[in-house]
Amino acid sequence: MRTALALLACGLAACASPAAPPSPPPAAAGPRLVALPNGDLEADWAAGGRCAPRWGCKSHADPGSHRFFLDEVAPAAGKRSLCIERVTREPWALATLATSDPVLRGARVRFSLDVRVDGVEGGGGAWVLVHGPSGNLHHDQRLVTGKRGWERLAIEFTVPASAQIVEVGATLEGPGRVCIDDARLEILIPAKNTV
Repeated sequence: MRTALALLACGLAACASPAAPPSPPPAAAGPRLVALPNGDLEADWAAGGRCAPRWGCKSHADPGSHRFFLDEVAPAAGKRSLCIERVTREPWALATLATSDPVLRGARVRFSLDVRVDGVEGGGGAWVLVHGPSGNLHHDQRLVTGKRGWERLAIEFTVPASAQIVEVGATLEGPGRVCIDDARLEILIPAKNTV
């Protein structure tokens, strides 16, 4: 009888089991890292190598106008960094990595790397070039000058849908030395046609 009365009272009072707490919203996904082989510069150089493995090192006109070398004394992370130093009067040099990952097409991305400069007049730092079927689609750079300790420089951009190759890395313009470490390419907003 008590059970029947309790059920009747509960029905009249619209009793219900306690509501479960609301589920927390799904955690926002962070940026997705795109593989850049040897982006951390930790792979060993071959004896007599001009550049870090998987990287391309080039100068404006004279290949001997800049020295590309590993620095194991004071890297930003890990055991080594890559340095570019001008030794003649050529105006610029590049150290770059390239990717043709199709997931980048149409995506909003961020390229970043650690940079240290010493005696840099024109600028040294992060550099991006996007190649398309009929030429360059996008170019950007973020440079610093003078003498500065390690700092993270970043470039955010949208990769054109017709991109074929995304080239990222560092440049040195004018005299001085730039050292780089820990290159990363991250997808901030995926292209609309990808999951």
